Amino acid sequence: MEKEEKVVVVLLAMIFLSFSIAYVFFFSEAGSEVAEFSVSSEIGERVVLEGSVVSKRFTYTGDHLLLTVDSGSETVKVFIPSDNGARDIGSMVNEDDTIKVSGVVDEYKGEIEVVVRDEKDVAIISTV
Repeated sequence: MEKEEKVVVVLLAMIFLSFSIAYVFFFSEAGSEVAEFSVSSEIGERVVLEGSVVSKRFTYTGDHLLLTVDSGSETVKVFIPSDNGARDIGSMVNEDDTIKVSGVVDEYKGEIEVVVRDEKDVAIISTV
């Protein structure tokens, strides 16, 4: 093989590798399995939670939405950042509504909470 042909082969291999890496990180769902929230859920784990809204309030600073959801076996705090649709979700969700929430388990001031990453991760199942 000539020098120019070797360069072309190396460049094509690099392009293929770049696209492969991009696919794995941006488009693949592998490794992002969602588990049902429980007391044994670990920080950083993607979970889904279904239950009745016990309370809702906006934070004094930042306009983040805090929900307390009764999942039947326990109450769980749900944190919705203002830039992730807190205002829109706050206008849709009321106390006693049954909702389904997807998010990531986190800890704030020693309490476990589910952090919502997108407005679409909160769905109303039934309203009162």
